[in-house]
Amino acid sequence: MGWEKKFLRQPDRARCQKAALQALWEDSSYDITSQRTIPAHLRCKAKIVAKSSFVLCGVVEADAIFKSRLVQARWLFREGQQVKKGKAVCLLEGNCRSILACERTALNYLSLLSGIATKCAEASRKYGRWRVAATRKALPLLSNSQKRAVKVGGCLTHRLSLADGILVKDNHLAAIMKEKKVKKEEAVKIALQGFEGRHFVEVEVSSVREAVAAAGAGAGAILVDNLPPSSVRKIANAVKKARRGIIVEASGGITLKNAGSYLKAGADLVSTSELTMSICPADLSLEIEPF
Repeated sequence: MGWEKKFLRQPDRARCQKAALQALWEDSSYDITSQRTIPAHLRCKAKIVAKSSFVLCGVVEADAIFKSRLVQARWLFREGQQVKKGKAVCLLEGNCRSILACERTALNYLSLLSGIATKCAEASRKYGRWRVAATRKALPLLSNSQKRAVKVGGCLTHRLSLADGILVKDNHLAAIMKEKKVKKEEAVKIALQGFEGRHFVEVEVSSVREAVAAAGAGAGAILVDNLPPSSVRKIANAVKKARRGIIVEASGGITLKNAGSYLKAGADLVSTSELTMSICPADLSLEIEPF
């Protein structure tokens, strides 16, 4: 793996688990139904069953949820493995009230994240591993888990937060243009001066002139946003002549249907919010085993 490392970060598992436990508390700090209908001492066994086929993800979060209520969970599949409809995913044993308190939050994580991993696995098979990236468009407080699922499925996580990687976008350049009273190509150079070549910097561009200016000023990558493949081809050809090794990313209006045309036009990777925001959740259920 070479340049892909610049766009593949490792989401913080501890943060994912902390958010999952907060979600559990919000949903089940008091389960009025179970408190009134199930004896406090009753123990039981249960299983999580796949109601659709999917690539599994969400074990990190679901396992933390079950452990917090002292429920024993034995996972029959690892994250990243394909699960076929009808298969048992996990076997559970513990206090019956605790299992039911964990049920919905655990299934929500497994359903959402497995849906993301499945879509990313589809993209990886179609366009190659590490050629499609997620964006920062994610559900609030779930971005770490969603980016984890993106990586499990074989796609690039890109930036996890504003502190994670340098991306000079149009609004940064617009602010510089307003302050310095300069044209956009000059604003690109001014923006890159602040990093003095010591960091990997990506710059958003919308023309060949801007791309060449970014390459000349030391940008490690350029982001071509909301332009057609024909424009991406012109920019990619020009910028790679200007600087060997520069990375070209295409974004904006990209889907898993049209991503191939941008990659063929010369983009090294494409990024799309479809990986995290247009998801068909996996279907799972938790079933208490009868005595």
